[in-house]
Amino acid sequence: MPRISKNPHERRNEILDTAESLFQKFGYQKTSTIDIAKTMKVAQGTLYYYFDSKDALANALIERQLDGILKQFDQVAHAPDLSAYQKIAWVIVFELDDPTGHVEVFRYLQHDDNAALRQKLYIQTICNFTPLITAIVIQGIREKRFAAANPSLVAEFFLSTIHHWVDPALFKWTKQERIKRITAIQPIFENLFGVEPGSFDIETLREACKTIPI
Repeated sequence: MPRISKNPHERRNEILDTAESLFQKFGYQKTSTIDIAKTMKVAQGTLYYYFDSKDALANALIERQLDGILKQFDQVAHAPDLSAYQKIAWVIVFELDDPTGHVEVFRYLQHDDNAALRQKLYIQTICNFTPLITAIVIQGIREKRFAAANPSLVAEFFLSTIHHWVDPALFKWTKQERIKRITAIQPIFENLFGVEPGSFDIETLREACKTIPI
């Protein structure tokens, strides 16, 4: 039979799909590139043509999983008709209410052998999303709604907190448990952004961003 040749983009995604499936089932630590190649029924060299190591493959997988979320954040962060308060409200509500099911996308990272993937998720989240949150903070300062001496550090702390303490990739919190924790840290976030007390009340945030398409 003639050999079926797939285009590079399709083959690359097939590798990532297979790796993701095996990481979900067995964990990153217990899955080798040999396992991935065998599952795909291709030579191991095929994997190394696209990724020079399992670590590089894992980075690409997390990047792909974050890509859709990053595009949504970018669209909101740069929306010219939205205030900074509306934008940060959208970010918090997006994380809590999970309108696109992104929480479930990363649920498999709770696996004990996926700690390395969790770390990659945190690093990519901080590196890729901090500039967007920073831009929102700067806009809020310009609009005289926020008061922050160092917008980038505010963004980093905000992301680190919301993606660790209430992160379903690390803890098996229910939605209500996550909301409880965000409510508890509400005064800290308000002080961090320099907004009036009560500004980050969950229902107030939901009201502020309910007209923003997600």
